[in-house]
Amino acid sequence: MQWFGRVPSFHDAEVLDFHLKRSGRSKLSIHAWNMTGKVQNGYFHSEKHAVVTFTLNRIFELEIEGFNHQNVISGLTLKRFRSGENTVAYELQIEPIFGLSGFARAEQVSVSYIAGKP
Repeated sequence: MQWFGRVPSFHDAEVLDFHLKRSGRSKLSIHAWNMTGKVQNGYFHSEKHAVVTFTLNRIFELEIEGFNHQNVISGLTLKRFRSGENTVAYELQIEPIFGLSGFARAEQVSVSYIAGKP
């Protein structure tokens, strides 16, 4: 939110990398940006490009499909939920436009970013 100036929607963002590990930390990297209402040369103007990385520690449930050469998403949701008795976990849900879709549930999630285009 610090970089984008708001909660990013991840609409039309592209999944660049999804590195899964059986134990430990898995990483999902997404190229995202803010869309403006401006049009330049027939295209919507975008700003605040960044590669956002979600680090998922100890994934315990995963369902993904459709990963291919291009993975454009409609949106992304990260939420907390109760996983068993008094255990808080996190769910990362990916809504597809083309390519990757699904969800991952993990014990811990952290988010980082690198400003600029990949």
